[in-house]
Amino acid sequence: MMDLDAKNPARGFIEMLRERIAELENLEAAGLATADTCEMLVDLHEMLNRLDELLLRHASRTLH
Repeated sequence: MMDLDAKNPARGFIEMLRERIAELENLEAAGLATADTCEMLVDLHEMLNRLDELLLRHASRTLH
């Protein structure tokens, strides 16, 4: 897993989530996923979507 980017911790965290999601999706595609793996994948996707929303909201406030 990648280290968090010290200059932009949110970006580093999001990239880390995306990498973990890709790993879990690869397990799922290979037929190696368990129910827990699938649940974690859904949770990570939801977390990533929420973070993207928060960052977009923050960016729009700082631009105005």
